Amino acid sequence: MIPPRVYEPIQEVVVATIKLVCRECEHGFAVETAGAIKDRQKRCPKCGSSEVRQTVGSFLSNGPLSSPTCGTMPTRGYG
Repeated sequence: MIPPRVYEPIQEVVVATIKLVCRECEHGFAVETAGAIKDRQKRCPKCGSSEVRQTVGSFLSNGPLSSPTCGTMPTRGYG
């Protein structure tokens, strides 16, 4: 008799692209993340400033930068 196969559950990793703009030099750049953005990712690659802001479109689709679930898909609808 052949033993039954045991399948490991597949964990889906959702990668979000967060669009940021530097407040100092106004350089736009994107960060890919599977969770909250780390401090080192919040630096402008052009001038090195940590004064960055999230674009409105990125906020609407991914949530705020400070959220620990930033970049993950919501499990339920709103309201």
